[in-house]
Amino acid sequence: MITAAQEEYIERQAYLPEHVPEYVTAISQTEAFLFGDFLAYAKKGHLILVGYPLEEPFEEKRMERALEDAVKRFNPGSVSLMAPSIPASFENGDHPPTDHYYRLDLSSVNISQKLRNMVKRAGRELSVGENTHFDEGHKEMIEAFLKTHAVDEATRFIFQRIDQYLSSSKTATIFDARTSGGKLVAFTIAEFKPRDYALYMFNFSSDARYVPGASDILLSRVIQQAKTAGKKHINLGLGINPGVSFFKEKWGGVAFLPHAFCLYHPSRKGLLEMIFQWL
Repeated sequence: MITAAQEEYIERQAYLPEHVPEYVTAISQTEAFLFGDFLAYAKKGHLILVGYPLEEPFEEKRMERALEDAVKRFNPGSVSLMAPSIPASFENGDHPPTDHYYRLDLSSVNISQKLRNMVKRAGRELSVGENTHFDEGHKEMIEAFLKTHAVDEATRFIFQRIDQYLSSSKTATIFDARTSGGKLVAFTIAEFKPRDYALYMFNFSSDARYVPGASDILLSRVIQQAKTAGKKHINLGLGINPGVSFFKEKWGGVAFLPHAFCLYHPSRKGLLEMIFQWL
């Protein structure tokens, strides 16, 4: 478990969504632990290691030793590893394509006139509000998204448990874009727990009530709120696909960390081989 002192340390150093224990533990029903400078989340039979050190720079060998300690302690049947790079010793694991986290530097946000016009246009049709209540309208929008978009099982699992994350977090905010009649058009969820970062967690919009610029006006409000809260950066999340990457880049987001993922099933023999390799 995480001590109060460790929680304060994590909050000071966090720069990823996976560095927010309330988020990961609520979604995965795990408990958070700190191994050296790396966060791990454990439950019976499974271990998640966040291979991004709370204090940079990243060193693969240091991550491997943290993973070794965590595997020794919990003896999991499976391990999910997310990191800037996957060690060669995991070559038999499942490796989805590499992505990148995008970051927006709040000290140098420079919005194009075209984007300003888009936000202004959306503002004529929509009003933006902030709340912490996840209601049926939000759930229905996520369900509609899942019916009309092809997503992997891991993403579907996360989306279906967003309400559990929000109910466990005191630092996440929902930004709603609504019509004058109160109809929900789009919403964004942002996390403000890290000292220096705001985290752009989720964004959903309605196909049936599509308004150009709805997601843009929401991100504009997140940026406003992050500046007010004294944040230095916004982690805009992963690129995911060209359309999502374009959205983040047009706001000035820059790819700042590679992201790789591996699902690994350690055996006693495999664990011993890894230990000997690291000695």
